[in-house]
Amino acid sequence: MAPAQRWARGMLTFFFSSLPYALMVAFAFGLAVAGFLQYRLVGRVTPEARLVAVVLTVGLGALLSVALTSRTLDEARIAAGEVITTYSDYASGFAASRWISLLLIAGAVIEIARGWVGARTTSVPDPALPMMIGLIAYYFGTILIQACVSDDTGFSLRSLYVPILLLAVYYQRPRRLEHILSAAKWALLVVTTGSLAAIVLRPDFAMHRPDVGGIPGLDWRLYGLTPHANTLGPIALLAIVLELHTPSRRWPVRWLHLGTAAAAFILAQSKTAWAAAPAMAVAIYLPLTLRQSLDAAGAARRFDRTIWLLLGSIAIVVLGVAAAVGFDTLEFVRRRDDLATLTGRTHIWEITLEAWRENILFGYGPEIWGADRQIRFRMFHVGHAHNQIVQTLGEAGLVGLLLLLGYLGTLFHAALRQFFPSRGLVLMLMLLVLVRCVTEAPLRAEGLLSWATFLHVLLLVAACHAVREPAAPAVASPTG
Repeated sequence: MAPAQRWARGMLTFFFSSLPYALMVAFAFGLAVAGFLQYRLVGRVTPEARLVAVVLTVGLGALLSVALTSRTLDEARIAAGEVITTYSDYASGFAASRWISLLLIAGAVIEIARGWVGARTTSVPDPALPMMIGLIAYYFGTILIQACVSDDTGFSLRSLYVPILLLAVYYQRPRRLEHILSAAKWALLVVTTGSLAAIVLRPDFAMHRPDVGGIPGLDWRLYGLTPHANTLGPIALLAIVLELHTPSRRWPVRWLHLGTAAAAFILAQSKTAWAAAPAMAVAIYLPLTLRQSLDAAGAARRFDRTIWLLLGSIAIVVLGVAAAVGFDTLEFVRRRDDLATLTGRTHIWEITLEAWRENILFGYGPEIWGADRQIRFRMFHVGHAHNQIVQTLGEAGLVGLLLLLGYLGTLFHAALRQFFPSRGLVLMLMLLVLVRCVTEAPLRAEGLLSWATFLHVLLLVAACHAVREPAAPAVASPTG
């Protein structure tokens, strides 16, 4: 081989072997430049605009992670072997989730740094500080427990995504919530409208059948553009709640929001959401309506104290019953035969609690429903314990449960103390989270681009705003 050819070959080999490292350096440099520009330029953007971007990005990510897949929900076709699910069916959704998650986390880390520096330069105490302490204690405490002292220790970087985003949200200080709630309503409108349209355009994608729900003669449930009907139901209820709390200016838009959300809420046939709707109406709108009828300031103050005590008592009872169920699920099920119809959830609870009893303080670990245990118990579609308390006990034991209750306690305190100034918004969002906690595990440190995170962001924004701006109403005018 001629010297020139050897030189050319050597140069080509060097080029292609060093190309991955060059791309890595270029990517790191670009990320550093982008971070610097964000730190310098985004400071000129209002907190309201940043939170609107977060809400829309999380909603878009949750939507695309499902809409870009090619799932089939027709059980008859699946049983007949007409449909075979492969990784490629979900690859597009995974890819979209990865890139959007990277964008969110990069921005969140910079916002945390900006917020921390800003907090160090002011001597004014933050009324929302207990919520941040509770958030850090719960998320990072359970992550530390799972990584160090659980029976089957483990750690995943994904477990940091949600708390990082929530910390960035905490450091935002919006003066008003109209634009944030309006963005949330439009994101929810896209989901509810798209879910209804998918009944005609992609029925096998949107309708799980056969599935007997609560509507006679209807043998399917609407999953729509969400992972499950039990996700779509509470999300549709959230859309209704936000529209009633913050009505759109134009009545056609108002009825579009309410009509599509109500249709999705009914067709999803989520029994938990159905039961929660009237309970929320009583707990929120009845006290607000009664208080408006009181004119005397002294009577109003006495009524405020009475309602605060009543709502606090209800919250304590709910948390106590939930904890009792988590500690002794099997005996609770034996006493209450009606819970035996919870579509197999009691068996999942039993398996989870058996693992928890092996390490009562710190639980089994993050893989309580990982691939190995799914195969062992032949429950291939079970990703969590279908109850937040049971899931927390299984993952992080009694210590993890105490951290969870501490965090929820800070949110409840804000919801109850600022009930009337926020017109019940914080408590409504809190109740929606608790509704999902009954049959799901929405507060797990997983799933950045999910509707659980979407709701959690709204709750944290509303709670922090309520305690920081107690004299201002949550929303003063219609939106949309």
